[in-house]
Amino acid sequence: MRLLGPVDVLVDGAARPVRGQRRKAVLAVLGLHPGEVVSTGRLVDLVWGDAPPPNAVNALQSHVSYLRRALGDKAVIASRPPGYLLDAGGDGTDVAVAERRIAAGLQEADPAARARHLQAALELWRGTPLADTGGLPWLDEQAERLGQLWLRGRRALLEARLGLGQHAQLLPDLEQLTREHPFDEQLHGLLMLTLYRLGRQADALAAFRRLRGTLDDDLGIEPGAALRDLEAGILRQDPELDAPAPVAATAPAVPAQLPLAVGTFAGRTGELARLDSLLTGATGDTADTGAGGVAVAAVTGTAGVGKSALVVHWAHRAAGRFPDGQLYVNLRGFDPGGRPVDPADAVRGFLDAFGVAAARVPAGLAAQAGLLRSLLAGRRVLIVLDNARDAEQVRPLLPGTPGCLAVVTSRDALTSLVALEGALPVAVDLLSAGEAGDLLVRRLGAARVAAEPAAGRAEGGPGGRAAPGRPGGPRRAAGPPGG
Repeated sequence: MRLLGPVDVLVDGAARPVRGQRRKAVLAVLGLHPGEVVSTGRLVDLVWGDAPPPNAVNALQSHVSYLRRALGDKAVIASRPPGYLLDAGGDGTDVAVAERRIAAGLQEADPAARARHLQAALELWRGTPLADTGGLPWLDEQAERLGQLWLRGRRALLEARLGLGQHAQLLPDLEQLTREHPFDEQLHGLLMLTLYRLGRQADALAAFRRLRGTLDDDLGIEPGAALRDLEAGILRQDPELDAPAPVAATAPAVPAQLPLAVGTFAGRTGELARLDSLLTGATGDTADTGAGGVAVAAVTGTAGVGKSALVVHWAHRAAGRFPDGQLYVNLRGFDPGGRPVDPADAVRGFLDAFGVAAARVPAGLAAQAGLLRSLLAGRRVLIVLDNARDAEQVRPLLPGTPGCLAVVTSRDALTSLVALEGALPVAVDLLSAGEAGDLLVRRLGAARVAAEPAAGRAEGGPGGRAAPGRPGGPRRAAGPPGG
């Protein structure tokens, strides 16, 4: 089950929504006590707060029955006097996986291994933890705790990447994070060190002065000893603050370029399962992965049908299987406002994402594509090539060895990619009436859809008609540009 974002459950790799705030709260409470018996009284207190209804115990039993059906296994939530126990295994929740991966990363001495563990952990966050259980005090506290866990993992990842000499790539993230967390001395220390290693000593000292002023004005305190020592080291240009030697090409950065997933995604069970079928082969077991053992999917369909939303949603689900990174580019193959992206520009963007110095990038598309394939060899990277014009535009961006997976979306049928590269074809059509209705409920809320059933049917809800010609209609799955 997933708690690091909207609360839902995964069954056979597919996300299933959980209806109703109280049901989500019951699932969240049990999920945050894995392997522990939570008494009926405590569940009622945490799920309903200070004013439980008279029938709270009966309602709780009803919610548990619903959750067992949603999970597809009654044994997952067991009745154990004096309450209930979640028995989903050691990694039954994304919280458990994230906590384990962050702990493993913090124990790693090697910066590259530490970065891989932490990156995989942070990719499990899909937004604000427990996003749809707000207003319940204990769960609000847990959401805050999980937000702090994310921040701890993010700090540690930035520190590990600094240890790999990747300071040039980290500056935008650090500038944003220090704005969001103006009192966080660790983040400001990383920002100061990054600026110093970029040859911006004056800016590093200015960052310290700004923090000192903020702490004094708002809290009436001075920066801690560690930050004051760092300022002194920058002033005397301490050699110990210098950047480490550049990392070799065998230990590139870990890119995480996927765009934001659509929060109201619905349906597409068959298409998601078809994409899931490639995961086993891409991550080292057995599957029909096409020529040379490289997994490629060609997701095709008409404009606006929801190809990009489908692929980005699926890519976030699968990201944990690709600890060496996720690459994304919108190739703008059918962009009415401009020309398609040149494959050479896309290749150079991917090389930049891996931290390849400009001096190491060869001239010519063929040589650059060869360098990209060399970087991908032996690694597990997910590559999303969105809105492709045709197969020729994407071929230079495909990996050359097993372990990686490339997913291409296009209005073109990509016939030659299927024939020559063995790409798995995934056709995307309009949402079914049931899926469209589910999407309407997710976007507008069940109460509003129930209050206006005629409008819901007209917009493509249950019993309604398809609306292929209406931009933004509910039968489209919203997502990044490209359809």
